[in-house]
Amino acid sequence: MSGLLEETRKERERFVAFAFAAAEIFLELDNTGKILFAGGASDRITPQGKSLIGESIDSIVDKDDIDIYHALVTHLSHKGRIGPLPLRFNTNDNRSIALRAFALNMPQQEGTHTFLALRSAPLGTSVSDSAVDEETGLLTQDAFMEMASSTMASTPTSSNLYMTTVAVDGLEEAKEKFGPRYMRQLLKRVAAHMKTLSVDGQSASQIGEKEFAFLHKNKADGEHLTNSLKSVDENVTLTASSATISAEGGDVSEDQILRTLSYILNQFCKDPKNVTFESLTNAYEDMAGAAQKRVTNMRSMIESGNFNIAFQPVLDLKTGDIHHNEVLSRFNNNMGDSTPLEVIRFAEDVGIIEEFDIALCHKAIDYIRKMKKLGTPVTLAVNLSGRTLDSGRFVDPLMKTLLSAKDIAHSLLLELTETTGVENFEKVEAILNDLKAANYRVCLDDFGAGAAGYQYLRAFNVDFVKIDGAYVQDMNAPGYRPTFLLSIVKLCNDLGVKTIGEHVENKFQAEFLKTLGVDFGQGYHFGKPDFTPRTNL
Repeated sequence: MSGLLEETRKERERFVAFAFAAAEIFLELDNTGKILFAGGASDRITPQGKSLIGESIDSIVDKDDIDIYHALVTHLSHKGRIGPLPLRFNTNDNRSIALRAFALNMPQQEGTHTFLALRSAPLGTSVSDSAVDEETGLLTQDAFMEMASSTMASTPTSSNLYMTTVAVDGLEEAKEKFGPRYMRQLLKRVAAHMKTLSVDGQSASQIGEKEFAFLHKNKADGEHLTNSLKSVDENVTLTASSATISAEGGDVSEDQILRTLSYILNQFCKDPKNVTFESLTNAYEDMAGAAQKRVTNMRSMIESGNFNIAFQPVLDLKTGDIHHNEVLSRFNNNMGDSTPLEVIRFAEDVGIIEEFDIALCHKAIDYIRKMKKLGTPVTLAVNLSGRTLDSGRFVDPLMKTLLSAKDIAHSLLLELTETTGVENFEKVEAILNDLKAANYRVCLDDFGAGAAGYQYLRAFNVDFVKIDGAYVQDMNAPGYRPTFLLSIVKLCNDLGVKTIGEHVENKFQAEFLKTLGVDFGQGYHFGKPDFTPRTNL
């Protein structure tokens, strides 16, 4: 026993020596969090006129990071060593300082002690404020994807690196039972556990309403997290399902990793319980291989313009005249048996929709100019994903494409789809205003299908609203009452916005829409998609 104690003492001394060499501040805590020893530049975090000895560590950790410290304590017994982890401390002049924390548990005669080595050196990967969600402290999904793909691409195949996706149930129940504020505090504590276990204490993100993802270096971390979340809150029972994949990049490019991870995370968010990885690494490789093959095919198609466009007419319900044609994409056999809608959704999942939107705009502009030269002018509508307008990378080439085509702007209607939501409303509003100033008109697609449509209508100055086809199809149901449809029409009339009803399949629906005051109609009743647009000539 004495030999073990002596070795423990020596190990402790070695760690202390190392900590002083590598750290600016060094703390030793007992198992209750009371500070037993403070060394180095500890006066920086020592309250004026006081000593840190005997104080609780909670008293000097910034209140906004106390959840992270508590998560560190929880997981330190599992991992033994944690760090680097960004952690903010109160300073002696009532400010807050961000430090890089390394933590180690070591057994002592009187119990396990925790040693904290603190440095002010920045982490290996700098993160801007715009890349972090203010509410949770987690990376935004885009920032996480970029960091994860970069980390994986630079990680040797011999090193251990894993990504765990986690779906947490119980957050919504907490909101219903205790209110939104309680739920947000609970969400912040959940986020603290993700950060603590992640690489550099930063590589974690909320990827859905209740879904999260984080990169880590211990394969067991994912399972450990799901177990630890059960005891995060004494008033709410959280349950979690997770899937862990081996995340080494190997010889795969960063761009390929980015798109593969985007696809996998979207699949997980759609149905977390059905994402089972019997053989984790093989499942990732299979999914990655299949996704990457489709990405390669689609990118080749986009770059070559090797896809077709069809046209479906949109008619004025009062006059019967054709107002414009919507451009619909049609793909060749390289995209397999997938329907056009499935191809578009895949493009959104893997993050390639922005490139396709730009290619589609090029094709529509070229077609309008060609028809103008032939003496048969046409007005077309093209779909733009919300992700394209919200993208920092692709918005400039999109704007360059559209603003260089001002000569045909009055003939091109831009339909903003709700499939992928807009996050930065102010940014997208400014973009749409610039396009409207250049004589483009803007339409909200599938309005009423989700709550986001009303947010878009409030935020953006649009010219048209295309009412979701479900409202039109419901007209055939017995006892149908057009309450919601009427409210949409009235709202748009009050705002001076024209309305379009889609999926019009028969004369009854067309006449009903006209009676309700809807301005335009689109659907098989007026014409199926064709490779030649219909005009009034």
